[in-house]
Amino acid sequence: MLNKEYTFVALDVETTGLSPFANELIEVSAIKYKGNKKIDTFSTLIRPKVEIPYYITKITGITNDMVRTAPEVEEVMPELISFVGDLNIVAHNANFDYKFIQNYSNHSFSKNKVIDTVPIGRKLYPELPNHKLGTIAKHIGITEDGFHRAEFDCECCAKIYIEYLKVV
Repeated sequence: MLNKEYTFVALDVETTGLSPFANELIEVSAIKYKGNKKIDTFSTLIRPKVEIPYYITKITGITNDMVRTAPEVEEVMPELISFVGDLNIVAHNANFDYKFIQNYSNHSFSKNKVIDTVPIGRKLYPELPNHKLGTIAKHIGITEDGFHRAEFDCECCAKIYIEYLKVV
């Protein structure tokens, strides 16, 4: 049953690669929900200390020119920590996002409960061929294209989680 007072944060990051220690954040978004209503958004590009690899630009659409004047991660993290507070963090393939934000925030999110929508998607939609964010999102009616941009992915992830909350 979806509690209209329950507040959580859907979170997503885009990065220069797969390692939270060898690669950098290039975008972070967090959307705060109360029940099924979006109540606040934090979203920013981040200027990495290295060039964004071509294959990452191809996936995300984020170019080196786009991040040239963006804040650095050291400026962004205190704002993200404040925005998220002690709320539950919901993410798709949550371990990936969580490792990056933990690494770049000096483990500031250690007390937050982290909820992964991959196993939720498997439970809700076992008939799907895979449980990638785009596959589940299309299944629940999200047809626009914007995947691999942090804010769009947050919204998709939150919709999956809200569907889950309606049936548990």
